[in-house]
Amino acid sequence: MRLALNEEIRQLVTEHIGPDICDGKPQGRFRKWLPWATKGSLAIADQGIFAVSNFLLNILLVRWLAPSDYGAFALAYSVFLFLLIVHNALVITPMLVFGPGKYRERFSEYLGILLRGHFALMVPGSALLVAAAFLLGSIFSTVVERAFFNLALAAPFILLLWLLRRAFYARLDPVWAAASGVVYFLILVAGTALLHRAGVLSPATGFLGMAAASLITSALLLFRLRPTLATDRSTIRAVFAAHWNYGRWVAAGAFPNWVTDNIYYIVVPAWMGLAEAGALKALMNLAQPASQSISALGTLLVPILVHARETGGDRGMKRTMQLCLVLFVSGSVAYMAVLWGLRLQIFHSLYGSKFSGYDSWPLLAVGLIPIAQGLPNVVGAALGAIERPKLGFWADSWSAGCALVVGVPLALWLGVGGALLGIAVAYTVMGFLTLFFFMRTMRTEAPTAPPQIATIPAPMPENSSWTEAT
Repeated sequence: MRLALNEEIRQLVTEHIGPDICDGKPQGRFRKWLPWATKGSLAIADQGIFAVSNFLLNILLVRWLAPSDYGAFALAYSVFLFLLIVHNALVITPMLVFGPGKYRERFSEYLGILLRGHFALMVPGSALLVAAAFLLGSIFSTVVERAFFNLALAAPFILLLWLLRRAFYARLDPVWAAASGVVYFLILVAGTALLHRAGVLSPATGFLGMAAASLITSALLLFRLRPTLATDRSTIRAVFAAHWNYGRWVAAGAFPNWVTDNIYYIVVPAWMGLAEAGALKALMNLAQPASQSISALGTLLVPILVHARETGGDRGMKRTMQLCLVLFVSGSVAYMAVLWGLRLQIFHSLYGSKFSGYDSWPLLAVGLIPIAQGLPNVVGAALGAIERPKLGFWADSWSAGCALVVGVPLALWLGVGGALLGIAVAYTVMGFLTLFFFMRTMRTEAPTAPPQIATIPAPMPENSSWTEAT
């Protein structure tokens, strides 16, 4: 969410977007924007396909598993998200900067190094999941234990697919990423249906189904990417150092980020049982279409804000931020209205008779979450555009503190609905903190003015001295 754009990404934005779009020729601007609009549409399609795949998987698991079993799946997946955030910070996000930048001419070799780093990172990551299997399995049930064990096996392949999809973004070729989404979707849905028909569908086998779909899809992408694994040690050390220096603040924010959204999957089942954790996940599924759209658009907003600042100064960037905030919040309000107006039909069509007791005020709390996410996504993108990821870390940390101090007591008092309110409150606090940090930074820095249009000076009298303005 808070992507740290350094000088290299600025150069990429200027190289690919900046110089030619203001040439005063509508046809030239159209030709310049057309390939980027196409690639942007493919990127959005890729995100949408994967979001639909995971959304549909959750719906099928809700319908076909007992509420307590689905709660075990939700608990295991929430811990997996912590590993995903760290992996994204140290591997994927820096790749989106360095891949199309200084390693563009050696991308196959660079990707081979990242594959080594991926599996090196997954060794302690899977060990963490095995430890969680023993710990949480002893607290809850053997179903939870088996889910974590299978997730430890599945996680390297699931995250490998995330890495390879983003590699095509780094190559500015999202068409293969979008195509892989279709393959993953078909294999995942078909595999889940076969497991259900065979009578062996469970949280544990659900993770193995995700791993199988990820592995097959990754094999197709590796055949297309053809990474080179042989390289010298100095290059490996240089890549690892660059990724660590770039992603360490994002990685430092992994735990606060995780706490804001996922601490409730530990607290709720410990206090009220696994079935309540399943209900919380089922309700959060309903917020995902709006939340994931905001998150995806927030990531795309970073280079847009960089370009707005380059061309219009600080004032131009703030105007873009205001427009995006209005769009995000108004869209979220409209989504909340539809969700509330069609709540009975939505619950019946997606979940049957399960979790129908939560179709009242907890559903309003679900609708508040995307609304609360609008401000931190927009202003967080602005912090990335002005290269202040450390401030995003502090906002995340305070938001996590709010989740622990306010959200957890609400969950213990009001149950699932209280947990949802806690998430909305934490994101609201995050939003106002990012806004405070952004405004303070803009006040302390010299304002960036829009570029001045050059004018042709009037002829000077003969023998007059004059100094050219720069």
